[in-house]
Amino acid sequence: MVLLVMLMGASWSIAQQAPDTIFYNGKVVTVDNDEINGNLGTVAQAIAIRDGRIVAVGSNDQIRRLAGPNTKSLDLKGRMLSPGFGATHDHPQDWNPLNPTVMKKVVSDDMHIERFINVPPDQLMQQFPGVLNEAVQKAKPGQWIRISVLYGPDYRWGDQISPMLGRQINKQMLNLAAPNNPMIVRGGFTNMVINQKGIDAVKKGYGDQWDKFVFNPLDSYTGNPPGQSGEETGNCGVCYREVEQDIIYPASELREIYRLGLSWTSAIGVTLNATSIYTGGAMRAFNSLDRAGQMAMRLGWGFFWPERNDIFQDPYFSQSSAAILGRGSDYLWNTGMTAHQGGTCTKLEGLTPEVVERNKRNCANPGYAQETISRALYEYLKAGGRIAGDHMMGDVEIDMVLDIIEKAGRDAGMTKDEIRAKRHVTEHMTMYPRPDQIPRFKDLGMMTSGWDIVVWQGTATQALKDFGERGAMNMVPRKSLYDAGIRNSVEIDRPLSEYTNLTYMHVLYSAISRKDWDGNVVAPMQAITREMMLKSATLFAAYGTLKEDVLGSLKPGKFADMVVLDSDYLTVPVDDILKIKVLMTMVGGKTQHMAPSLAREWGMQPVGAQIELGGPASKW
Repeated sequence: MVLLVMLMGASWSIAQQAPDTIFYNGKVVTVDNDEINGNLGTVAQAIAIRDGRIVAVGSNDQIRRLAGPNTKSLDLKGRMLSPGFGATHDHPQDWNPLNPTVMKKVVSDDMHIERFINVPPDQLMQQFPGVLNEAVQKAKPGQWIRISVLYGPDYRWGDQISPMLGRQINKQMLNLAAPNNPMIVRGGFTNMVINQKGIDAVKKGYGDQWDKFVFNPLDSYTGNPPGQSGEETGNCGVCYREVEQDIIYPASELREIYRLGLSWTSAIGVTLNATSIYTGGAMRAFNSLDRAGQMAMRLGWGFFWPERNDIFQDPYFSQSSAAILGRGSDYLWNTGMTAHQGGTCTKLEGLTPEVVERNKRNCANPGYAQETISRALYEYLKAGGRIAGDHMMGDVEIDMVLDIIEKAGRDAGMTKDEIRAKRHVTEHMTMYPRPDQIPRFKDLGMMTSGWDIVVWQGTATQALKDFGERGAMNMVPRKSLYDAGIRNSVEIDRPLSEYTNLTYMHVLYSAISRKDWDGNVVAPMQAITREMMLKSATLFAAYGTLKEDVLGSLKPGKFADMVVLDSDYLTVPVDDILKIKVLMTMVGGKTQHMAPSLAREWGMQPVGAQIELGGPASKW
């Protein structure tokens, strides 16, 4: 009956024209059930597409009879086809420049000097001086030098390499090595060291705006010695964003990096991304790609410019910012705003004196306790905006954000239903929500977005050591959220496909198994079923980006954003989920990625940046 209704719902639209493409003889998992549980809804055999949208879903016979003389009919041979995956907190603009293959394609030494090092921590300081000297010798006076120090094929070297930036590799070293060149050394995730020439070039690039900043991006690192600024040490956490996106890369260069980078990531099945856009340079690049119809995936973006949080005190700016919520194109639209990255302060008691002292420091001056930050969020929410795109990593600031949401709504005269309709979202789910916060989330109609990859990396294991079982239970607590009826979506927030062997499947697996990379199972009570995780990765990703009416499930009328997998995610042994490969990724009816094996089978050409540039998917 469900199949018949779905077919009849599309019958009028296809009466005059046959589908462009039909996929048949497959396991078409539609995720068309909207409930907050693991019910994925209809599982069909075939699906029909025309003009970028789904026109019918049903049995092989029902769908194949719709074919016309020009319809491409493609046999799935039993493979699973599902909605494309969402990454509702990710930073393609941050991760794409960490892809050595993409950067080699786009950037030549005539533009500026790009070098990559990807060696184990115990070899880094043996190889770094040679790479540094070669880069300096190659550079022309005044030319930017950028060296990226990556964290290995399994992404396991970060804890050892990241602290070297600012210590063994420091501003003084770079000043001496490159006295005539601006230079940065970028970590394989976050963290960066910049020399004085680089600092001078950044300040010059921003001109008189620099002195108007209420937040200095060079101070975006709390690990600097007390009393020392980022300008003094040259060490910062995430200021590579401003340096790379606004200063180093010209507009045309950045645009091409993102074009190839988005296409590259589509090979792991991502069709929907969401991120705060941190700089004018990144906004310009994505806008240019969107207007040219060259976005390989959809991107919901949030406003984040802490350098000028004070501008939200201007009523015109706060109102106009709130007015664009949900607006944009089918590939690029606004999802909200955040005023602060989020701190790591928790109410939980540490188990050791070291943990207690660290948490005391983290709680000394939380961001949302600061007037400029809390006022910016308050004014924006009071104007009718939505919080999205944040990096919340501690339950104490969650309390503050919930208070701001309630106060802003109350002062604006909003009803509770009007507040709920905003669908505010907090992101990461690191050490939150606490059990006592969950009813407030529910009452305010809020969502969450979680980065399960931290379970894989051992962060939940460390939380168990630092705070006991309660700490581990609060680390991406998906089961508690499902039990409470709170939608939650899936993040990546790591440069997985750019240079590691990890894929989106590692993210899904981490939530299902609660295993870290050493096989330790942490807080298994928070594990969810693979069906729940698929719903979080698809339908609830669409909810999180305000696009559930056109994305997230395979219903007639929605965009044809979907993936074909080489194995059945729903039935393979759990550990085999890690081995699943995405054979095809389609966005709006256009194939953005097709692996060579499937292309040969269907008599088509393989496509996508990984195919073009020889990435891992070129061997699938």
